[in-house]
Amino acid sequence: MRTLTFLLFSILISCSNKEKAKCNYITDYYPNTAKAEVEFYLGNYEKAFDYYQKAFKNCEAIKMGTHHDTDNFAKVCAALGKNDLAIDYIEKTISKGGSLQGFENDKIFNDIFKTERGKKLIAVYDTRRKEYTNSLNMTLRAELQVMIEIDQRLVDQQEKRDSVFKVNDKRLVEIFEEFGYPNEQIVGNYGIDFTSADPTILLLHTSDSIRINYFIPKVKEFVKNGQCPPNTLGTMYDNLELFNQQPQTHGTYKRPDGEYADMITNLSKVNANRAEIGLPSLKVTKKLDSLKQQ
Repeated sequence: MRTLTFLLFSILISCSNKEKAKCNYITDYYPNTAKAEVEFYLGNYEKAFDYYQKAFKNCEAIKMGTHHDTDNFAKVCAALGKNDLAIDYIEKTISKGGSLQGFENDKIFNDIFKTERGKKLIAVYDTRRKEYTNSLNMTLRAELQVMIEIDQRLVDQQEKRDSVFKVNDKRLVEIFEEFGYPNEQIVGNYGIDFTSADPTILLLHTSDSIRINYFIPKVKEFVKNGQCPPNTLGTMYDNLELFNQQPQTHGTYKRPDGEYADMITNLSKVNANRAEIGLPSLKVTKKLDSLKQQ
């Protein structure tokens, strides 16, 4: 009886731990990687390492859109002499569609590529790259590229565009329900054929009702699960507001002069809105943009 009780207790604890370990990228991941990025670009690699480790505790490190977390963490590890961990994350980068060339061209990895693991990684890179490209849904990639091309080609033909938008809305719903968000792990990144398959532009041309009632809630779930970058969701909100002559609420649109397009005056509310979808505050974003330009 005691044995049975112990087993039941162990099962309950195990289930509880699994529940605690479930990752919400909006609350568990992006706040930490934003801080890590700031420290990374400042050269504070110890602090960057700690923030990345917090982000990766329950969440899989991503390489998606402008979020190159596996690349950055590999460099942090190399700078700190954690060579095996650096190679682990170079391998993760490659598995997510990244190129080995960027690492080979960075002197900080020179000693790593002289190790046995480093040499082996170079030797098997072509095979790993092929494994990645073979895993992609190239049929879906081509379909999205055609949808985007038609969308952009009809820029001055509003009546035809409205008809195309309705068709695209319906097809995007089908894609989301069947494949999830078509990110780099599903259809590949820009470097596959140097033609975009990113559906963001299509999402910005969805009708108001379906965007509000389906696409925004759906994309927020994708962001929460680490399948879609939060900036895509932010632009969906702001594009909708600006299109309807309302001020943006998430601060994702800027004018050509670098200032924000019409935005609500309550910046605390803007920052709260951004936090709700995984975007860093306006202040942190401005600092990151400045650091990246240096």
